Amino acid sequence: MNVKRLIPTLPLFLGSLHLPAQTNLFTDAYTIDTVKNGSLHVCIDNISFLNNTETSGDVQKGYTLPGIRLNPHLTYYPASRVKLEAGVSMLRYWGADKYPNYAYRSLPEWKAAGYQSGFHLLPFFRAQIQPVPQLNIVLGHIYGGGNHNLSETLYNPELNLTADPEMGAQIIYNSNFAHIDAWVNWETFTFKNELYNEVVTMGTSACFHITNPQSSFYLGIPVHVLVTHHGGELDSVNNEMSSLSNVAAGLQFTFTFDNPVLKRIRLNLMGASYKNIHSDEPLLFDKGWAAYSGWNIRVWKLDVKLNIWRSSKFINLFGNPVFGNVSTSKEDLDWNFPKITVWNPGVGYEQQFGSGCRFGANFELFFTPSFYKYMGTHLVGTYDYFGCTAGMFLRINPSIVLRK
Repeated sequence: MNVKRLIPTLPLFLGSLHLPAQTNLFTDAYTIDTVKNGSLHVCIDNISFLNNTETSGDVQKGYTLPGIRLNPHLTYYPASRVKLEAGVSMLRYWGADKYPNYAYRSLPEWKAAGYQSGFHLLPFFRAQIQPVPQLNIVLGHIYGGGNHNLSETLYNPELNLTADPEMGAQIIYNSNFAHIDAWVNWETFTFKNELYNEVVTMGTSACFHITNPQSSFYLGIPVHVLVTHHGGELDSVNNEMSSLSNVAAGLQFTFTFDNPVLKRIRLNLMGASYKNIHSDEPLLFDKGWAAYSGWNIRVWKLDVKLNIWRSSKFINLFGNPVFGNVSTSKEDLDWNFPKITVWNPGVGYEQQFGSGCRFGANFELFFTPSFYKYMGTHLVGTYDYFGCTAGMFLRINPSIVLRK
């Protein structure tokens, strides 16, 4: 199995778990406004970005992402609790004029046999119904990425810039008791005798509220589950199958202050596990664990954070490889690090300018003190890792009413 397909090689740039009520650069409002019944809107959703990663190389390779994502689409409300959206998803990296024509999970490998020119293009369609105010059912392009509210142990926020929009089915439940998001993302569909098997991701992200999420003190229990499946019942040229999982759970404490300078203090304590449910090809690790603590302080418009991560034989399916125990830059050599500790301080800035315009910037460091490095089961020696990432992001997504 190609582990690179399972571990995105991208850096983390936003810290801490997000409450469902929060919005940021990479979340979308998913509820239906019932007063818009019969109206038609045109939306021009744009994220421009420049993000740079510098690393010492043996865990992951450094790179720069300069580009833009565009999602122009029409939004129509045929009934008070129904919404339809149709358009196109477009991705362009500055300096590139051809793109591999297949599903993106991270930076894709080049496939010369099939490519798109100018932009990486995908049709966009979403059908949504809200039978009761607490429940939303979505088919087509689901509310993915940052909307899943996954902890950073499981999901790399930079995938909001690079991965294909998630497509499949989704159920979102939100009440005073809990926020629950359950989804299926069909990444690759296959016909008979295809070269590749189907790829499906199933996930659940839940946060159970012990106290009122709007109170000055919040206590919640986040539970996150991710399962990736490579396989399918149709025969293919390469019919190897695999199913891997990540599970995380813990506690979230949030103190909110009525103060123009110090606005919030948040602490996340989580445990996570990795398991190879089934694989026709042996992997470096079949199961592993991780422990994570994350401090986040909101001062003015700055988020100051310190994350501490400890893991053993852990493969994070959608996370930053810095937080995993397998090298993505030396994958062909089977380099791995059975136990690691990562210190991750950082600072981020985000501000809204009017309706539908947000700007963000970040800088953070990753440091792993001396740990053992293996080539397969052979000890290579000890190693220190240091990396940093910095970026700027601008999202402009106006909605223009064509018909009320």
